[in-house]
Amino acid sequence: LWKERFALLEAVGFNEDVRQERLNELLAYKEANGDCRVPAEYEKNKKLGNWVGKMRKLHKNNDMKAHPVLWKERFAQLEAVGFEWVLKRGRAARQPSKQK
Repeated sequence: LWKERFALLEAVGFNEDVRQERLNELLAYKEANGDCRVPAEYEKNKKLGNWVGKMRKLHKNNDMKAHPVLWKERFAQLEAVGFEWVLKRGRAARQPSKQK
């Protein structure tokens, strides 16, 4: 039972090492693209795309009942770097343009 619960927590980004790795990847994306509008289907880094998709879904569904203080801190950290919770239709799936 604990293994199942731990796996569920990790699946939504609860693993601290994985979360920090994805946050670093998000910051690298921002530096390269000028924003944090990572599409959920981001081909260059599928793990990052999946993670931002999960974060947006958790935020949208207000699905942080287990550890609300921890999630508020995580959401605030994402917002502090310019993360966007809602992408307008068509923008979420687009690949970022290369800046020259």
